[in-house]
Amino acid sequence: MLPTPSPCPAPWFDMDTVSDFPGTFKSQALGTLTLSQAAGTRHSVQRDIAQPSDGGEQCLLLTWQRRGTATLAQQGAKLRLAPGDMLLHDAGQPYHLHFEEPFEVMVARLPAAPMRNLCPLIDTLLGVVQKCRQPQVALLTAMADCHVATDYGRLPRAAALHAADAFRHTLAACALGVVVAEPQRRPSLSQYHLDRIRQYALKRIGDSDLSVNQLVEALDISAAHIHRLFAGEAQSFSTWLWETRLQLCHLALRDPDWGDQPISQIAYQYGFSHPAHFSRAYRNHFGMTPSAWRAGAPAAADHAAVRRRRP
Repeated sequence: MLPTPSPCPAPWFDMDTVSDFPGTFKSQALGTLTLSQAAGTRHSVQRDIAQPSDGGEQCLLLTWQRRGTATLAQQGAKLRLAPGDMLLHDAGQPYHLHFEEPFEVMVARLPAAPMRNLCPLIDTLLGVVQKCRQPQVALLTAMADCHVATDYGRLPRAAALHAADAFRHTLAACALGVVVAEPQRRPSLSQYHLDRIRQYALKRIGDSDLSVNQLVEALDISAAHIHRLFAGEAQSFSTWLWETRLQLCHLALRDPDWGDQPISQIAYQYGFSHPAHFSRAYRNHFGMTPSAWRAGAPAAADHAAVRRRRP
């Protein structure tokens, strides 16, 4: 049993303001990105009910444990953070965060929807403790340290927005690092099955016939159970698969290692069997043609609002 939380506004870090915090707290916003630092003694905070999908913008919280230890309980999992650990979790779901001893943390708050639009694989990081010795995690940590040491108010607005974008893209790199690394299991049985499904799909991302029926046969999970598992996620399985394929193609088009490959070959490699179909889907999702992006065109300003088409 986790200790009873001390009286305080709950939740925190996912709020715009924090009052009566028993320690030191400071934060600053860079566009939609907010970075905070806090230090104090034993302390607990919690969210008791899920945030409704229409109850405002849902956020992801990225926590670095700088000093002391902490325990996060969420969705049946209990995760322990030691100094040097980093953890991403969903602030819209019930959680209980407890600091057992004097602590210091750094937390980044990001709107969930734009982050998932940028990197559909971001959910692979949820509830997985990352170690700062991992190269991409070390890079993001160094970037966060620079952010908290910078006075955002002195940055030109355009520079500030680019800096926030760089932070989000580096977080996306952490998610891609998890995808190619050895799978990490989480205590939650439902999350374990979601991980199995996503890992299976990612290993067969080039199979244009990949479907729920194939998952049923390969993983011995019923179709109904697969649909139930994804009902609690931001996307259905088919939407997640579709957007993941598009995102991987998007990255490959600017990757020097793919520079001598035709666009149609890149599309085929990630599960698109018809080049014209891929081109239409890509334009709908990213607001430009694959060839324009490959040639160096900037990302569409209204990228997040571009209409998406499912297969």
